[in-house]
Amino acid sequence: MNYFGVYHQDYVQRNGSICDAPCVSKGRMMLCAYGSASEDGLIAMAEGRLRNRRSLASALGCASDAEPARIVLNAYRRWGTDYPRHLEGPVMTCVMDATSDRMVLSRDRMGEQPVFFAIMGEKVAFSDHPDTLLKNAAAEPVVDADGLRELFGLGPARTPGKTCFRDIAMLEPGCTLILTGAERRTDRYFEIVSRPHEDNEIRTVDAVRGLLEQAVDETLPLNPALMLSGGLDSTALTALLARKRGELMSFSVDYQDNDRDFQANAFRPEMDAPYVRLAVQTYHTQHRTVVLDAQSLAASLGRAVSLRGFPGMADIDTSLLLFSRDIARYARTVISGECGDEVFGGYPWFRGEAELGEVFPWSGSMALRESLIRPELRETLHLTEYVKDIFSTRVALAEPDYPCSPKERRLKIMQKLCFEYFMTNLQERALRMCEGAGLRVLTPLCDERLAEYVYNVPWDMKFMGGQEKGLFRAAVRDLLPDKLLKRTKSPYPKTCSPQYGQIVRQMALRLIMDRDAPIFEIVDREALANIARSDLNPADTPWFGQLMAGAQLLGYLWQVNRWMRERNVTVIL
Repeated sequence: MNYFGVYHQDYVQRNGSICDAPCVSKGRMMLCAYGSASEDGLIAMAEGRLRNRRSLASALGCASDAEPARIVLNAYRRWGTDYPRHLEGPVMTCVMDATSDRMVLSRDRMGEQPVFFAIMGEKVAFSDHPDTLLKNAAAEPVVDADGLRELFGLGPARTPGKTCFRDIAMLEPGCTLILTGAERRTDRYFEIVSRPHEDNEIRTVDAVRGLLEQAVDETLPLNPALMLSGGLDSTALTALLARKRGELMSFSVDYQDNDRDFQANAFRPEMDAPYVRLAVQTYHTQHRTVVLDAQSLAASLGRAVSLRGFPGMADIDTSLLLFSRDIARYARTVISGECGDEVFGGYPWFRGEAELGEVFPWSGSMALRESLIRPELRETLHLTEYVKDIFSTRVALAEPDYPCSPKERRLKIMQKLCFEYFMTNLQERALRMCEGAGLRVLTPLCDERLAEYVYNVPWDMKFMGGQEKGLFRAAVRDLLPDKLLKRTKSPYPKTCSPQYGQIVRQMALRLIMDRDAPIFEIVDREALANIARSDLNPADTPWFGQLMAGAQLLGYLWQVNRWMRERNVTVIL
């Protein structure tokens, strides 16, 4: 929890004790943050990485080494509430102006920095973590029908701007919340929009290469290590960084007895280890492989809920948390290949000729989600109808602004939805798990300049050479050996350990025996028991994306119960 602020506060500064950061007050405004600046009637803060810090400092007459918060304060003086348009990079900001009784709260363009807020009349409280708002009594831990629909119909993804809590909202990426007295409005200062692509194939490949190099070069001052899976994304970033730095530290994750337990399927065709070895040999990195065991993965499920503030991706979260803890012993900052599949079209739902359908392709089985709800609540919640309504609404908002073929239209819409729902969940996972380990994560493939350009490249060009992410492969073809360049998409490695499945099964069975478990206000006990006693066949229990099925479903439901109990959640229908 890095910051907490209140506009029109009606209580004393003691509430700042919830957040460890220093607190500053101006009139009825309070801000607790490590990166803050105060002058006259203004308080400003910045959290994250201000990419154009030096150029802004020069333009605003600040010292060349001025802190981001000081630059934001001066940017507000120059441009008023429009200042977020001039900020670049994954940085959220806030300016409180006691003289004008105004607050401006902004989130970064691609949503890498979380911003939660709660509105109580004229008072607004905000933080980077929902638990801070609950602990400060800025919001009640109440979940209404829509919250349950988000939790069980879409979870662990969430609709942009929403949370599972009735009283807590999330500022959308590229948006600014502006409060002046009793007036409140939200402005969108950045959005990836559809436009015709005019570059030919050669210019497109060159442009993508230039944007990749630019995004990677800007991480150099932070001396980052690398998460290296041997996949296209992480290997390309390693290759780009290796050209500028002599020595690199790289890290990969594996699982105890994975060479025995691994089961290939359409999503995970092969193990990472041989590709990691080839990448390490090619780029001469100082490499460590972090090996995780089943007990640790299961034991960390509760910690992962606390870090997110919501139920997440079960062991897909905890493995990253444990992986990050080991990296943090050697580095303070690490580069991840996260977001490459969203930007360049690596996921299965970008392939083939299927229509859009009625629900998100990563939502798993809606029939399974429905079957877990208590029978008397199914007619109240209408999970499938809710998800279909949300889906159709977001499809309409994502329509291209110019005529294009049915295939191009479908894929552009799907990519926009993927940015909004799938990528934001993975960004939250990366930030929270790394942050919980004391590690700063950088995601160059999420650079908005790169994402905006590639979004408008025609899909036939994105699949250049007839392979997914063909454009990306073409842009880095001179940097990677053929075996790495042509490797088929393989997702983040999850455990195949039968021991982990048995541990989570026993956790679920103990939960079923708990007569006071809050989850059974919503979930049918017998339905969960049937799944827990089954063989956990992933094909029968798909919950979310490519990785959450079987044991991950049980882990998610266990996390839901833990989340409800720890926050004393009240369900109001």
